[in-house]
Amino acid sequence: MQIIDWQEYILPHSSFLSVTIGVFDGVHLGHQALIKRICDSPYIPTVVTFKQNPLKITRPDSFTGDIYSLEQKFRVLEELGVELTVLIDFSEKFRKMNGRDFINLLLGSRPVKLIALGRNFRCGCGLDTGVNEIRDLASVKGVETWVAEPVIDDGRPVSSSRIRESLSAGRIAEAERLLGRSLE
Repeated sequence: MQIIDWQEYILPHSSFLSVTIGVFDGVHLGHQALIKRICDSPYIPTVVTFKQNPLKITRPDSFTGDIYSLEQKFRVLEELGVELTVLIDFSEKFRKMNGRDFINLLLGSRPVKLIALGRNFRCGCGLDTGVNEIRDLASVKGVETWVAEPVIDDGRPVSSSRIRESLSAGRIAEAERLLGRSLE
């Protein structure tokens, strides 16, 4: 798996990509549905993620830590078939970028053919851009947008927050079930 930073990503390139975006903390079953979709496409499966969880900067009082280290995340992404990972350094400058500008850079810098998103995905300063706006921006550029339905376990959506809750309560088996793998 190739790993590049955002500054390198936004340089022009000719390979067609299928992209998904997110923190991917734990790379849980919901994340895996997005990754499966991009890996099933005929394009280079690409994950855009962060060097550190943006919550660590935007809401440090409520950030309880990462489920996986960056190295663990890379290992799982590669095992799932991701060929390119783009790392964003969530700096103050990046934090102030609005979502429309981010998506336009993401879709305009390289030839993206597919973007896969979670139903509740939002990006940009103040989380100003959601799935519907992204779908509109992608459509103008001829990019297919695929929106995943939530993965449900025991009547509740799988999420990184839910996994953190399980871990803090000592429910390791539940956390591992939501991750789809052992924590070891």
